[in-house]
Amino acid sequence: MTPPVCPESPLSIARGAVREGLAALEGFSDLLGSRRIGPRALAQAKAEMVPACEALREAFAGLEQAFVASLSADEEALDQARALAAHAGACVAALAAALADGGPLSDARRRLALEAAVRKHGAELRDAFALGEFFAAAVSPTPTELDLVDVLEQRFGGNRAAEEGALRIVVEAPRPSWLVADRHVLGGLVELAAPIASRRGAVAARLGVARSAGGGLVVRLSPSSRNGAPARLVLNVTARGEVPNALDIARVAARRAKLGLVIDAAAGTVTIESEREVS
Repeated sequence: MTPPVCPESPLSIARGAVREGLAALEGFSDLLGSRRIGPRALAQAKAEMVPACEALREAFAGLEQAFVASLSADEEALDQARALAAHAGACVAALAAALADGGPLSDARRRLALEAAVRKHGAELRDAFALGEFFAAAVSPTPTELDLVDVLEQRFGGNRAAEEGALRIVVEAPRPSWLVADRHVLGGLVELAAPIASRRGAVAARLGVARSAGGGLVVRLSPSSRNGAPARLVLNVTARGEVPNALDIARVAARRAKLGLVIDAAAGTVTIESEREVS
């Protein structure tokens, strides 16, 4: 007997719609950057991007509605979902304004200006959606017993050190370092902590661990010493642009996932604590 197929949740469907819109935008950006594509083909692609941009706006609006439906009992989370949607909407509006320039793309300066605008706003929207993906994990977190080092390697191990603006995390944690957490929320918190602890890439971030009095794991990220001992594990985190309410979303996500979170941006430290003792 064929098992029943579980329908996708509205939040999952909304995220898929945003992914499709961002993929179309990235494809157009690639066309703009290719000098083998002439002005006529670009003009046609640009015309097609106008309704695609509107579809992307609707996709982000749909994502906001899905968050609202999923977080109806959490006013703080609702406020952050709406703020994220407002930021994404402003980025889409700026992109639409750039596409509204009706001048010919045979003008090299106009083409370069459009390419720069599409890349800029496209990056802003990708960063906003990455934060939305992280927030989605906190809607219904599933805490399980995890090894912190395994979680970090699975999330960041494939990132290349040569990637532009990559942030380095020096991991000084024994294997295994057990804790109870949702792996997606935990990984997202470490990713958001990386630019704070690395001072936006000026130094490597150091990640250390300790046990709390209650038996939970305390994960602390801070700027590393330039003269520190060689690390056994160094991971690279993709550098993202700043999204206005990213840290507020991090605090809400940590609360919903039952993780303690303390951020001291001035000192460059972030502490994440699992509130439950490993059985």
